[in-house]
Amino acid sequence: MLRFQFRTLSIPLLVFAAFTLSLMPDSIDIELAGVHFQLFADCGLFWPAQSMLFIADTHFGKEATFRRSGIPVPVGATDATIAKISRMLHRTNAARLCILGDMFHARSSIDAIVFDSLQLFFAKFLSLEISLIRGNHDARVGPLPDEWPIEVFDAGKMIDRVALGHHPAVLPAGADIYLCGHIHPAVKGLSRKEAQGRIPCFWHSRGQLVLPAIGAFTGTHVITLSAGDIAWITAENQILRYF
Repeated sequence: MLRFQFRTLSIPLLVFAAFTLSLMPDSIDIELAGVHFQLFADCGLFWPAQSMLFIADTHFGKEATFRRSGIPVPVGATDATIAKISRMLHRTNAARLCILGDMFHARSSIDAIVFDSLQLFFAKFLSLEISLIRGNHDARVGPLPDEWPIEVFDAGKMIDRVALGHHPAVLPAGADIYLCGHIHPAVKGLSRKEAQGRIPCFWHSRGQLVLPAIGAFTGTHVITLSAGDIAWITAENQILRYF
């Protein structure tokens, strides 16, 4: 486990640690079952061979649902999430985007502000092929507007030998890798300064790769790593393997 005990470091070591952290990348290349992927600190996974960007748990409009229930929360979470997705699309020049479930938090999340923000996003990426793997929140939201360029699939869709879903599950028959989301994985932070002492992460376990929630207004669930598991943490526009 990576830990920095700043209180015991001398001034030169503090400078070295800060310099080292500043050099950490915002993306990292990995290979799973012979397939090359690129992980981003913005919580997306890019599959170059398919020109496809994967994200999970956008929970667009969650803030709108909270406000409708009388809970005062700030606006802007949906636009912040869209900005992260846009950055990765520009960076990778991806032709396809796949949301691994829970695009919206609830039906009430699709208010006028959220609707307009997504309309602008679709207009900006006219040639982008967008698909959604139906998650538990999506089932409650119901059909999306007909004019939106999104194809919806149930869990279990396969691309080559990569299976797509929302809930973590046993590796499906015929698949070498299973991509999913749902649990918003995180590890305990290096200090209590991180939100609730947690850092979002990608989590690979037994052929299953769980993506962190990309939504700007979502919680996290601390995972327990078993032997053979790998996690990559994302914080402050940086990503690194967690030991």
